[in-house]
Amino acid sequence: MRAGSRLLLPLLFTVFFAGQAWAAPSDADWSKAGHRDVTLFYPGVASWEFLNGDDHRLGGREIKKGKKDCRHCHMSKDGELDLKAAEIAAGSMRMKRSHNPFEPEPVAGKKGLMKAGVKAAYDSENLYVRVEWESKGSGWRSRGTPDRVSIQMNGAEPYFAKYGCFITCHNDANTMPGSPSRREVAANPAYNGRDDVRLYAFYAKGSWDGPRHGDRLKNGLIDLKSVEFEGGKATSRDGWVFDDRAWEEKDSPGGGAFSNGRYSAVFSFRLKSADKFDVNVSEGEVVPIAISIHDEGAEKRKHFVSFPVAIGIGAAAEVRAVKLSR
Repeated sequence: MRAGSRLLLPLLFTVFFAGQAWAAPSDADWSKAGHRDVTLFYPGVASWEFLNGDDHRLGGREIKKGKKDCRHCHMSKDGELDLKAAEIAAGSMRMKRSHNPFEPEPVAGKKGLMKAGVKAAYDSENLYVRVEWESKGSGWRSRGTPDRVSIQMNGAEPYFAKYGCFITCHNDANTMPGSPSRREVAANPAYNGRDDVRLYAFYAKGSWDGPRHGDRLKNGLIDLKSVEFEGGKATSRDGWVFDDRAWEEKDSPGGGAFSNGRYSAVFSFRLKSADKFDVNVSEGEVVPIAISIHDEGAEKRKHFVSFPVAIGIGAAAEVRAVKLSR
C-alpha cells in the first residue's frame, strides 16, 4: 500500500453515490461544528432483559416504569461514567442475583472504556455526524475482520432517547447467552433460511420467534448507518432496525479513513427524507443517537457502546450541529 493511501483526507470525504459525488463538510467547517467527547463502555452480555430484570435491582424497576434513564444512575454531573466496565471486560464482574458473569468469554487485554470525539453540522439537505477515536487500525491495515463504527438514530420513540441501542439488544440475539441454535433459526419460516438472530426493538416483537407488532413502526423505526474499515478502504452502509436488523442494497453516503493513530468516520442523514427506512429529521429538532464501535478485531456483540447522545440540528443539545453555508 502506498503511504499516501494511508493519509486521512483532512479537507474532504468524497463518495460517489447514485452517480453523484457526495462531499462531507471541509476541515474548516468542522472547526466550527459542535463537539463533544463521548465515553463508550464495554457492556458484555448486558441486554434489554437484564436492564429490566432482577439482576439490575432498583434500576430494573425504574426502567420498567420508563422513568429514569441510564445516565440517572450511571453518569455523574461532570460526565464521568459510574460503571465497572474494566471488571466487566475482564470477566470478573457478576450480576447481583443470578451471579452470572457480565462477560462469560473475556478477551485478554480488553479495556472497559474508550473515548470518541463527536461533531455535527448540517446544511439545507443533510445532517453530518463525525466520529473519531484512537486505534491501532488493525482493520484498516489488513483484511479479515473490519473495524467499524455504527450510529443508531430515532427522534420519536421515548425509550430510545432514554436507553439507546439497549432497546434492540436481547438475550436471544446471535452470540448472546440465550441465543437459539442456528438450526432452530434456519427452520423458522420468518428467517427465510437465515441462521442468526439480529437486533430488534423490544416493542416490535417480544422474542426472536415472536409475532411482529407493527403498530409502532412509524415512530419506532431506528435508522442505522455504519462505516467499516478494512484493507485501507472505508465502506459506508445504510440500514434500519425494527423487528429485525437489515441493510439496504445500496451503500449510503458517508466515508472515513485512518491516519496518525486515529479513525475518522462521517455519516450523512438526509433532512426530511421520504425514504420509509430513514428517520425523518428537520432543522430545529433534537434527535438522539447511539454509537457503537468494533475495534481491534472485535466481532458480533464484543463492542463498545454509548448512552444516547442528543444532537441539536441548529438547536441547543449535547452536540449542537451548526449550519453550513454552501
